[in-house]
Amino acid sequence: MSDNRNKYPYVMTLKALIFYIIAVVIIGLFFFFIRGDMTGKIGACIVCPMMIGYLIYAYRKEHKADKMAEEKGGQIIAGDYFESPEWRAKYVEYINKNPFEKPKYPSMKQDMLKRFQRREYMTGMLLMLFLLFCCCVAILNNNYLVTIVGICLFGSLFYMEFSLYIGMPVRKWLKGDIDYNVLESSYLNSRMLTYKKNGFAFGTTHIHAFTEKKIYAIDYRLVEGISRKIVRLKKYEDGIYSSEEYQHFAVIHVRLPENGNIFDVEIELNEFQVQMAIDNLPTYLLGEGMENDVLFTEKKENETV
Repeated sequence: MSDNRNKYPYVMTLKALIFYIIAVVIIGLFFFFIRGDMTGKIGACIVCPMMIGYLIYAYRKEHKADKMAEEKGGQIIAGDYFESPEWRAKYVEYINKNPFEKPKYPSMKQDMLKRFQRREYMTGMLLMLFLLFCCCVAILNNNYLVTIVGICLFGSLFYMEFSLYIGMPVRKWLKGDIDYNVLESSYLNSRMLTYKKNGFAFGTTHIHAFTEKKIYAIDYRLVEGISRKIVRLKKYEDGIYSSEEYQHFAVIHVRLPENGNIFDVEIELNEFQVQMAIDNLPTYLLGEGMENDVLFTEKKENETV
């Protein structure tokens, strides 16, 4: 597990807890004795103990979560977690309820573009248009600087949302040096997994995958293996640990034809879909041996690994 304790937001260690409690006590003494009015005394007697109680709660919560994550990480690395009867039963149940999908439209371009036209992008565009309108109204009050800055800022944000909504990553990829007919035949006969804004499909000749900003078409002949990557994402509010989630990635190891180096393609799926990808990939490679390592790591919100 990677050590991010020296990066903000800071992990609530025992030393940090003691420091915060001492700081709160000093502040409480200041309001009680130096300020000395009724408001200060109430704050010292009520607010400060509440803050200390919350800090202790946050410390215990994060400490307990870290301990449980360490145990779970050990089980994952050892292979016990995904081989347990309880998890396998849930996996079988998931497969039965959520089989592979098929492309919904008659052409690869149309199907991929439709998958990018999500409601949240439309909402974002409408919001940016409203803010642009507000900036234009500001010019009536002779606020030219506000208008120019607002148009540049919200115009850029609108373009970003608009480019995603129209599937700009797909359009750029289609204009590249690809054999469209071969890839379309493979894609339209694929078996697909979708999760959040990501997709992972087993085509007849290629693995097709996409994220919000990247499109992949990987020839099976270049695939060296597949593994699982798990990231524990710790979330903080105002520098205090609040919650966590586990992100699961199917990692395809691809040998680049130009130089023979291995390049990893990571697609986030849920934990059962990653297992479906691991179980099904060997059938497309004529049963060749696959790498099936597990990487378990940790990061904080808005931090890359």
